Amino acid sequence: MSLNFATLKLSSPFITASGCSGYGWELKNLFPWIRYGAITTKTITYKKRPGNPPPRIFEIEGGIINRVGLENCGVFEFIGEHLPKLKKLGENFIVSIYGENLIEWVEILKLLKDRGVKFFELNLSCPNLKNRIVQEDVGYVRRVVRSLRKFREVKLIAKINAIHSPIELTKKLIEDGIDGIVCSNTFPASFIFNGKIYDGGVSGRVIKPVVLKVVKELRKKFRVPLAACGGIYSKEDVCDYRKVGVDFFVLGSILLREPDIGKWLK
Repeated sequence: MSLNFATLKLSSPFITASGCSGYGWELKNLFPWIRYGAITTKTITYKKRPGNPPPRIFEIEGGIINRVGLENCGVFEFIGEHLPKLKKLGENFIVSIYGENLIEWVEILKLLKDRGVKFFELNLSCPNLKNRIVQEDVGYVRRVVRSLRKFREVKLIAKINAIHSPIELTKKLIEDGIDGIVCSNTFPASFIFNGKIYDGGVSGRVIKPVVLKVVKELRKKFRVPLAACGGIYSKEDVCDYRKVGVDFFVLGSILLREPDIGKWLK
């Protein structure tokens, strides 16, 4: 079977979500027999980020709340240590990126583009940042996409959430030349641990009804390549998304529990 997501030719409609399989090569090393359509790296920033202190993962009924905080090694260490291992796999991969400002967005993409990376996921919707969710500022999002769209040889995939005007945002993203949409990122949420309140992002089956509704509307209105991400734990979940017109499926929190789910989820 040959599928095409934002011109990326896939042998499977299943893609791993950013943040759920490290830098990508680790998952393949542990489960070499598993073939996903593409592997998405954890989000790479310009500078190294330590992320948030523990607790980082809090289990709830129907999902998890995470507050990892975009912990990663930074683009230079990623290029030196992790990118060669990803390339060696011979698998499709997508690099997720995030910049603190327009200059960083452009510099990260240029550094990776010059080293052969062609497919980028723009993390526009992480709820684990101290300032705001980027997606909430549509004007800024458009400036980011327009700045990156100048590099015509790469493909840009926007990771958005399903709760901050996703329909209106997608329309603007398409106008600005986005190549694909992944919906949804985690939703802002809070949990209490040892008497202290923590903010993070909730994922899992608990968000699936909302994501299902939004991707249904996105598919009705737009022909942009669309991948659903939210509560895909079983073949039934896949069928539900297919019924609303989605052909690509991003596996997120399920990978934390069943990293080899790709062996039976078809």
